Amino acid sequence: MCFLSFVGWMRVHEGKIVLFVIGLVSLCAAQASTTLGPCDPLVSINCMLPFPNNFYTQADSSTETGLRLRVSNYTFPISKDGESINGTEWNQLDGFSPLPAIMSYFEDLSLDNVPAHQNIAASLDANCPTILLDTETLELLPHWGELDETTAVTTERAFMMWPTKRLEGGRRYIVAMRNLVSSTTGLPIEPSASFLSLRDNTTATDPSIYLRRDHFNDEIFPLLESVGIARDSLQLAWDFTVGSTKSITGRLIHMRDDGLARLPGGSPTYYVTKVDENPSQYIARSIRGEMEVPYYTEHPGPNTHLVLGPDGLPQFQGFTNASFIVNIPVSLAAEGKSGITLQYGHGLFGSMTEINSGYLEEIANDYGYVVCATNWWGMDSFDVPAVTLMMLKNVTNTGIIPDRSQQGMLNFMVLSRLMTGTFASDPNVIFNGVSVVNPNLIKYNGNSQGGIYGCTFMSVSQDITQGVLGVPGGPYVMMLPRSVDFDPYFAILKARYPNAIDRINLLNVIQLLWDRSDPAGYFAFTTSNTLPDTPAKQIIMQYSLGDSQVTWLSALAMGRSMNAYMFPDNVQEDGETLFGFEIATGDVTTAVIQGYNYGAPPVPQTNTPPVKDTDTHACTRRDPRGVEQMYTLFTTGIIKNYCDGPCTQPTDPIDRSECHQSYYY
Repeated sequence: MCFLSFVGWMRVHEGKIVLFVIGLVSLCAAQASTTLGPCDPLVSINCMLPFPNNFYTQADSSTETGLRLRVSNYTFPISKDGESINGTEWNQLDGFSPLPAIMSYFEDLSLDNVPAHQNIAASLDANCPTILLDTETLELLPHWGELDETTAVTTERAFMMWPTKRLEGGRRYIVAMRNLVSSTTGLPIEPSASFLSLRDNTTATDPSIYLRRDHFNDEIFPLLESVGIARDSLQLAWDFTVGSTKSITGRLIHMRDDGLARLPGGSPTYYVTKVDENPSQYIARSIRGEMEVPYYTEHPGPNTHLVLGPDGLPQFQGFTNASFIVNIPVSLAAEGKSGITLQYGHGLFGSMTEINSGYLEEIANDYGYVVCATNWWGMDSFDVPAVTLMMLKNVTNTGIIPDRSQQGMLNFMVLSRLMTGTFASDPNVIFNGVSVVNPNLIKYNGNSQGGIYGCTFMSVSQDITQGVLGVPGGPYVMMLPRSVDFDPYFAILKARYPNAIDRINLLNVIQLLWDRSDPAGYFAFTTSNTLPDTPAKQIIMQYSLGDSQVTWLSALAMGRSMNAYMFPDNVQEDGETLFGFEIATGDVTTAVIQGYNYGAPPVPQTNTPPVKDTDTHACTRRDPRGVEQMYTLFTTGIIKNYCDGPCTQPTDPIDRSECHQSYYY
């Protein structure tokens, strides 16, 4: 027997429910449909939820995962002016982000029984209400949950689950919830009608239910039951597949291999454009120049995309110039001896001139570092107008960030080849007949953006095997709402997307493309399980409590993903229990993450930024214990603990007022 019913796909736009493809159809027609709609009906308040979600994929035998994303102009958030995001570029992906914000929505949700970041171990308890299941190993994975607190509108607070570390590329995961309760009544929250229909095999009017019934019955509910999660207890469940390693890293690896092979004699052509003698008390000579780099974007400037060939890989477009600076310390020049080349990565929307900071010049002089830098194309000061315009006008153009950032990564690798090649014999680096540049000795240090993108760079570098990442983190979808640096951009998004669920969804949308340059795409391959033709690295990650710009939570995610060690008595933010780290009983030769506490007040335990006035962002780079730790790694290959107990203020306290680093240089 057939019944008539209204059916369509629903989303929220400007606070109103909007139906697409509305019509009067029979239940028989719903069952006969072969097409999934643009919105998953399992969470009716918002088209895109839950997310990430294999509902938004289709079979494709040509990809590594056998899938390809399937999003329409109605899937992603629509601005208040009715502007949709063209999903064409997203539909080239073969899966979802490897460290996503796993998003859903439950009205009036209480977090009382949800594992928080302070107590991640609770996520593995037998009665935990939130589940993240690896479908290959049937392992329940640690995670934590939170509500989106970036809005005061309680009915627009998405529920987010965070894996503790990067998920496996190409693997399918199941997300499930049970026993979640209302904060008002304390009673269990009722599942949506659509999910009840799937769970209980009852009649539904939406073709998306019928089209997925077999998948849920065969591939989701039985796997959950096999690990003790009763089907009739579920309030929501779905699955998603992480993008393949090739899909996420393949473009940059190709650019590295193709681009470096094009360098004449293995080192770039370069031109010295300016030489400053004794620019400061610590620097004997500062050399500026231009190096010729192979480029793969539509044009060398900002607001550009990679040019892809028929194989989907970036195509060489020619050579262009990239600027660089080399600072030679007084100590090396006076002694006429070579030192360690320290390649430096600058902060957010900054520039290579950050190496002229007084503290870094002093460190270079004390330890004999020849410091060199170029700009992070994609995230330097020249990119600010293009990124701002993208946020203001056209989020479809998100790809300009990861695409130009990958070109920036290649530029960094070309700078490494310059310093280990012909530049070592340049007349400007000769003092008393000796070159101060040792072509066989190059290391990496970066802070803020330089710590974040520095992880990506180190994961693909063939020339540098030791690095120190200052106040790093990833992914951006976790960092941005918690950063004061994002405030002006978030204000733009709030004006364009009044609905808070849409806004937080939008960060997940942007992250999908950003993964190709974001460290979350790479930090599982830094110290082990390395990418093709890439050596394993030794890494120190240094973070500070009270950081207003890069949340410590993202640093911990990076550290776990690298299987980094912690030293005993690592500092804790607001009484948290540190989870997922092996405690070192001595020196380490792989990777260490170490936190510092300079006495700043606790930061918000929500996805909102701390106040700027008590920022500790630039403290760790000035800490003598961290500086000594870096030098020891560079000279001995050993990572030592220079803190006696927790890393609190050093003997000569660091003035926190000097620790807020503006990202505009």
